[in-house]
Amino acid sequence: MGQLSVDLLHGWGDLGQVSLVLLALAFFVISLTFLPRPPACIVAGATCGIAAFPVVLVASTLGAVAGFVLSRRLLRTRFRAAIERRPSWRRIVDAIDSQGWILVALLRLASPVPGSATTYLAGLTSIRLWPYVGATFLGLAPQTFLFIFVGAAGPAALHGGSLSAIKLVLMLAGVATSAVVIWQVGRRARASLAVRLELAPGPPQA
Repeated sequence: MGQLSVDLLHGWGDLGQVSLVLLALAFFVISLTFLPRPPACIVAGATCGIAAFPVVLVASTLGAVAGFVLSRRLLRTRFRAAIERRPSWRRIVDAIDSQGWILVALLRLASPVPGSATTYLAGLTSIRLWPYVGATFLGLAPQTFLFIFVGAAGPAALHGGSLSAIKLVLMLAGVATSAVVIWQVGRRARASLAVRLELAPGPPQA
C-alpha cells in the first residue's frame, strides 16, 4: 500500500505545471462549495509539496472573492431570506457590518460556520471588496500552510530511506511546532470571535 501511494504521488508530480493548474481550479471550486478544505490541503501537500501553498492560498482567495461577488450582486435576496431563518448567521452578518475586516479575518481563522458560508454572508454586508480580500487572504494563510505542510511531510515519511533520520526528525518537529503555533492562534481567535459576536448589535426592532 505504501509503494502504491508513492507511485500515485509520483504520477501526479510528473504532471509538472499542469498539476498546479488543476490544483488551483480544484480549490477555486472548493471555495464556492461546502466541501471541507483541510483534507484537500493535505492531499495538495502530498502531491505537490510546499509549492502547493501559494497556489492553494491564491485560488482559495479568488474563489472566496467570486462567492462574495455572487452573493452581493446576483443572489442577495435569496441569501438574505436564508439568514432570517438562522439567527446565528444573522449575528455574523451584523458583526461584520459593525467590525469590518477584523471580523472576517477571525472568521477565516476560527469560524463556527463553513468557510463558504462566511463568504456568502460577507457578501450581504457593507464591507468593501479590498478589505474583505486582504482579511480573507491573511485569515486563510495559517491553516492552509499547516495542512499542506502535513501533507508534504507524508511522502517524506513514506520514502524513509531517502531522508536522513535527522532531516526526518526536523521535518516532523517543524510540523508539530507549526501545529502548536496555529492551534494557539486559532484558540485566541475563537475566544476573540466569541466576544465580538456577543457584542455585535442585533437586527433593528420592528
